[in-house]
Amino acid sequence: MRTLKFLLLGVLLSFTAMSSFAQQGGAMPDQGDEFIPDAIYEVRYWSNMARFGDGSVYIDTMLYFGNDRAVFEYSNARCVSYHCKASDSLIYVLMPKFRQTSEKEWLMGENFVRRLHRTEVPFRGRARNIYKIYTSDLNNKDTGIGDYALVSDTFGVIYRYNADGEVYMLNRIDVIQNGTVKDEIDLLPLQVELNKTDIFSAVE
Repeated sequence: MRTLKFLLLGVLLSFTAMSSFAQQGGAMPDQGDEFIPDAIYEVRYWSNMARFGDGSVYIDTMLYFGNDRAVFEYSNARCVSYHCKASDSLIYVLMPKFRQTSEKEWLMGENFVRRLHRTEVPFRGRARNIYKIYTSDLNNKDTGIGDYALVSDTFGVIYRYNADGEVYMLNRIDVIQNGTVKDEIDLLPLQVELNKTDIFSAVE
């Protein structure tokens, strides 16, 4: 685990030093460049941590209304997170419970969700709750085979990995509404702080 942390820190520092990346994925909706009135678009930029030296940035765009990610869509099937939509939906529906209850396990239809750990990291002038979440089907709930995500109250899923060897880290979010950029969030400082915690190894 110590080796993993040093590798992650090295990758983070190399990303900080680089100024440009090839981009892959779905940044805009299939229906063209028109924005749905008042909808929030989050253009989210990911790095593939399983391929060291990969200079690409992988993109997805989330679309939702208000501050409620529980009902969201990815803009198109080219989004890097499109294949994770089912597990992401479970996470966002249960997000209030992660914050407000002491429960750690939930059955959602044929799916299982477990909150594995919680930590806090400083970012943008305040402490941020980060949760480690495990999702799987019921048959695999005790095998560890499934999807793992690090989730922020404010920024949603910011890191994900699974038993298939996929590992993605969120670098940046551009928040767009009515065609105007409302915020540009560099998440690398948060990821550096997260790397100083026990979030990757600890279980509550």
